[in-house]
Amino acid sequence: MNSFAVLCDDLTGSSVQSILLKDRGVPVRQLIRLTSELPPPEEGEALVINCDSRRRPPEEVSRIFHHVISSLPPGISMAKRIDTTLRGHLFLETAELLKARPDALALVVPAYPSSGRTTVGGYHLLSGALLERTEVARDPLWPISTSLVSDYFKGPFPLGALTMETVRGGEEAIAAELDRMASQGVRIVTADALTDEDIDRIAAGAAGLDREIIPVDPGPFSAAFLSRRLLHRSGGFVLAVIGSTSEKTAGQLAFLDGKVRREEFTLSAEEEPKEALSRFQKFLSSLSRKGMEFLLIRPEARKVRGREDATAKTLALLGRSALEMSGEYIQGIILSGGDTAAVFFEEAGATLLLPEREIQPLVMGGRILDGKSAGKKVVTKGGLIGEVDGIYRSVLWLRKERK
Repeated sequence: MNSFAVLCDDLTGSSVQSILLKDRGVPVRQLIRLTSELPPPEEGEALVINCDSRRRPPEEVSRIFHHVISSLPPGISMAKRIDTTLRGHLFLETAELLKARPDALALVVPAYPSSGRTTVGGYHLLSGALLERTEVARDPLWPISTSLVSDYFKGPFPLGALTMETVRGGEEAIAAELDRMASQGVRIVTADALTDEDIDRIAAGAAGLDREIIPVDPGPFSAAFLSRRLLHRSGGFVLAVIGSTSEKTAGQLAFLDGKVRREEFTLSAEEEPKEALSRFQKFLSSLSRKGMEFLLIRPEARKVRGREDATAKTLALLGRSALEMSGEYIQGIILSGGDTAAVFFEEAGATLLLPEREIQPLVMGGRILDGKSAGKKVVTKGGLIGEVDGIYRSVLWLRKERK
């Protein structure tokens, strides 16, 4: 079964986790309190469960987690949401999941960079300070005496660490190190992360492993990991036909690095349509759709004066070919550059567009109503339009709308 249950120790945390998953395009439901019978997550969905366990004694926590785990179908994958400052029954709750899934690896990524929580050298920091030197150290229920993440997971399960050096080495290095540790019997791995990009790299590396991974984190890592596991398996991808070669567009595409797995076809400046089409069709036929999220078609940066119209027409021709060859796998279309978008719609025989959402100022999301691409979701934007995450936000919107 392709679904996840995310166990949280309080209500506010479950709400944070739900929103982070939704922002990643993952279908999600939030169970705000436990009942005698739990509704299992549907295919392709994440069920976020408030176990309300942080304020309870250890014996009761074990009973709650045992009840939740045993109430869910065995094929459902698991994740564990923890507090951003390491309060709560971190090891106890993780241990219950590991006992239920003896072949799983718990991957602890406590960083939440956008809220000032980072992890480096195995130490968890709040706005750059060790936890025990901040106000959370004086929490009346969960006083913090150490920032060393591994100290919170000491027990019978062998521990490992994913260092910043490995994280910055990229997803292949991360996957290899995780696989090595798991093969040696490690059951809990703590990971360094300073930025959202670090978290996305870890998620990409872990999601590519043929192992059961249990994310243990305050939300960002679970969202990045689950979106890859759930949405990759659908076999779909976003098609982007980008005519603009502006620095802004280049920055928006660079922002995708580490966040989505993409393939790219570059049109040569003086390439004739027939030659480009033949080369593109061979390129597309050779691709494996497994894990691909984003197919980019764009011209090379070098421009040849007087060939602007020809370039736009060739890009549109390649886009139409992608739809003809892989239309059932395309989750949506991104068109950047006014001329490119206009010619693409003409090539696709589209005359009607239903506007649905302004994703960012002047970045418009809608649905094609007629022609060969009728029903497809589409995002249009100018080459100088959008924030640095404009194309990324467009990808997330198209995935969410398709689901």
